Amino acid sequence: MSERREVNGEPRGSPFVVLVIGLGNLLRGDDAVGPRVVEELTRRGLPEGVTALDGGTGGLDLLQVLEGWKRVVVIDAADVGREPGQFVRFTPDQARLAHVADRFSLHNAGLSDALALADVLGWPLPEMVIFGVQPAEIGWGEGLSPALEAALPALADAVLEEIKGDATVQDPEE
Repeated sequence: MSERREVNGEPRGSPFVVLVIGLGNLLRGDDAVGPRVVEELTRRGLPEGVTALDGGTGGLDLLQVLEGWKRVVVIDAADVGREPGQFVRFTPDQARLAHVADRFSLHNAGLSDALALADVLGWPLPEMVIFGVQPAEIGWGEGLSPALEAALPALADAVLEEIKGDATVQDPEE
């Protein structure tokens, strides 16, 4: 992997050591929950030392985005077996990331594929927490369902609580 020197125009020597990344497609209904949470967090204002990024649909490019961060918080729509709008916090080690042999494609790779590839290649990953949000509707169309729209404030609060202690951590490269 190539060495990264800038993220969102910020040099790596900056205090941005925590990345909040929202994954999803704005044109696929509730799949847009990750980018919408990033939008909400940006509106509220992030603590110093934390940056937020709309990761779009990610794919294997996520490995380059994750590279070099001390800690990463991911928000993504996922079937977590809950009511629409409810969310679950977990780490990659706590999740069984299913592998579907038929699915391997650079265009359809998701977070689990990127993490599995990093594991196979022995690439180090940052400490990571994932917020999986149960969608109500994933189909073509803009806007979240009412259940996810109503859940946004609580989800943003949970992410802010998650990163609260991380904002004062200094970049080990400094």
